[in-house]
Amino acid sequence: MLFYSFESLDEFIENNLISNIQSEKDRLNQIIVLYEAKRNNLDILITNLINHANKLNKNKLEDFYSVNQSLKNCLDQLEQICTLVQLLQNCLTNIISLHDINMDNNYNEIKAELIEYNKKSDQLYSQIFDFEKSITLTLSLTLELFPKYIKKHKNSNNIFLSSNSKLNIKNNVEIEHVDNSVLLISEKDQKAYLPYYFNKIEEIFMESNNKYKTLQDVVNTLYVLPLNKFKNSSIARFREAFQLIRQKEKGSISKALDLALELMFKYDLNPIVIAACRNLDELDIYLDCLDKNELYEFPCFKIKFEVAPQISKSKSVKFKI
Repeated sequence: MLFYSFESLDEFIENNLISNIQSEKDRLNQIIVLYEAKRNNLDILITNLINHANKLNKNKLEDFYSVNQSLKNCLDQLEQICTLVQLLQNCLTNIISLHDINMDNNYNEIKAELIEYNKKSDQLYSQIFDFEKSITLTLSLTLELFPKYIKKHKNSNNIFLSSNSKLNIKNNVEIEHVDNSVLLISEKDQKAYLPYYFNKIEEIFMESNNKYKTLQDVVNTLYVLPLNKFKNSSIARFREAFQLIRQKEKGSISKALDLALELMFKYDLNPIVIAACRNLDELDIYLDCLDKNELYEFPCFKIKFEVAPQISKSKSVKFKI
C-alpha cells in the first residue's frame, strides 16, 4: 500500500502530510513489534533445536546443517526488515523537521523525501513477503527433521523446550579460590572437567538466586560434562560453538549460527575443546594452533587425558602332572 498517490502529491503535502505521517509511524511501530517477536521466537526455536539435536541419526547431519543455514538466512532477512523500518522512521522524522522549520522553503526537499520514502516502503513489503515465504519453507523442513519429537509433543505448549539435566556428583567439597587451567578428559569417569575462572564461578553463584548451594555446585553443574554429550561430534561442535557465542560472548544468534555452521564439519576439532574455551579469543588461538599443527603452543589451558584402566585377561596356567 502506497503512503500517498503520486498524482495528488502536492495536495497531499499541503493538506494531509502531518496526520498521515503519524499514522505511518504507528504502522511502522507495529511492524517492528511484530518482527522483533518473530526474531525472539526464532531465537528460542534455534536454541532448543540444538538442545535436541543429539536425537538425530548421523545420516541427518547434512539436513540439520541445511535447516540451520536456512534459519540463519531467515534471521538475516529479519535484520534487513528491521533496518529498513528504521530508515523509514528516520525519513519520516526528517520530513517532519523540514516541514516544521519552513515548509515553503523546504517544499522540494520534502517532496523528494516522500518519493524516496515510497520507494523504500515498496522495498520493505517485498522483503516482508520474501521472509514469510522463506520462514514457511524453513519451518516445514524443521518439522520434517524432527517428526518424532513434534508428534510426541504436538499437544504441548512446551515444544522444543530445553532440558538441562544436572549431573549427580556426590563429592561436593567446596572448590579452592583459584582458576582451573586444565581441561581433563577422563575415560575412567566418562566425564570432561572444564577449565574455569574462579571469579566467573563466584559471579554465577551470586546471581543464581540460590539455585546453587555452593561454588562447587556451580562447577559440578556447568563445568563437569558427561562424555556421551559429545558422542555425535558434528552436532556437538555445532552446539558448543553456538553456545560459546550466545552464552559466553553474549553475541547475536546470527553470529552464533555463523560460527556453528563454520565448525560443524571441522573433523579435526574436538568439540570438548570448544566447550572448554572460556571465550572466543581462546577458541581462535586454539584454531590457529590446530591449523599450524602446533597444539603444544596453545597457552590458554592444558589438555589432559585420563585413560580408563585396562582389564587384563587372566592367563590360564597349565600344570604338569
